[in-house]
This record gives sequence, C-alpha cells and structure tokens, in this order.
Amino acid sequence: MSEIVEMQVTEEKAAGMEEMRIENRVMLTKVYVGSGNEFILLSGNDISMIDRFVAAGDDLEALVLDLEQKEKGIGEKEHRKMAELRLEFSQKATEIMDGVLGSGSTRKFFSDVYESIPDFMPDIEAFMDFWDSLIPVIEKLSDHKVKLEKLASRRRMERYQPQDHKKPQRKGTK
Repeated sequence: MSEIVEMQVTEEKAAGMEEMRIENRVMLTKVYVGSGNEFILLSGNDISMIDRFVAAGDDLEALVLDLEQKEKGIGEKEHRKMAELRLEFSQKATEIMDGVLGSGSTRKFFSDVYESIPDFMPDIEAFMDFWDSLIPVIEKLSDHKVKLEKLASRRRMERYQPQDHKKPQRKGTK
C-alpha cells in the first residue's frame, strides 16, 4: 500500500496573477484480476466501497436463493426454462459485481475465459469464487484506511497542540 504524504501546495506567478494548486491524497489500488494483465482500480478512501461490497454480497446471496427456489418449481425436462433462469442470474450477478467494482469488472476477471468462449456466462460457482477472492482485498483496503486515518489524525493534532510541553525544563523549576 502507500504512505501518507503531506498535501502539497504549489504557487506559480504569471503576469499579474498568482496561481495555487493543491493535490488530493486519494490512493488508488490496482488489483489484477483473472490470469492476464486486466485490473480494476479501488480506493480505500471511497467511504461507500465497503458498504457497497457488503450489500452486493447480500444481493448475490439473495439472487442464488431466488434461483434455487425458481429451479425447484421447474420440471427436469424443462431445460430451456432452466437455461433462461441461469442466464438471468448471470446477467444480474454481473450487474451487481460491476456496480461495486466498476463497469466491465466481471468481464476483466473472466477475461481469459472470454478469450476462448466469447459468449461465456459465469455460473453461481464462478461468481462466488470471484466474490471470495475479493474479500481479502477489501479487508486489506479497509485496514489500511484505518491506519492512514489514525496517522493523519495524529499529525493534525500535533500541529495544533501547544508546544510548551516539549521545551526542556530548567533546573530548580517544575
């Protein structure tokens, strides 16, 4: 991950005009997905990412339960109906995952499969493997975010605390 870098303020003077630029300290993390060079970008500074990730997990679980329930009502010989339900599941699961990780993330994760099977539609197991592989990434971003917040808070507080307590005491005084 990265270190906290103090915000930089740069000044430039142009003909009668002063300009200032401040840079943000938002850190992006490049997460390689699949077996190729495809990646997604995530940020621990995105306060909604963890909530979206957890909500997406709940949505995926509900989608799986819904599919299982619908499949119970279908006879063994209704293969076409079963295929339609699974296709619908795959499309909805793709929307869920892309909603958390960015458009095209699912396709990136399965890019090596799409190269061989352009019409590939990931099944439940494929999506659950995708989901499970992201859990440590989200946890690491979350832990890193907490550490950065504590460090930044400590640095801010040091700037505003009185500095008298840091002066050496003279002999004979308390």
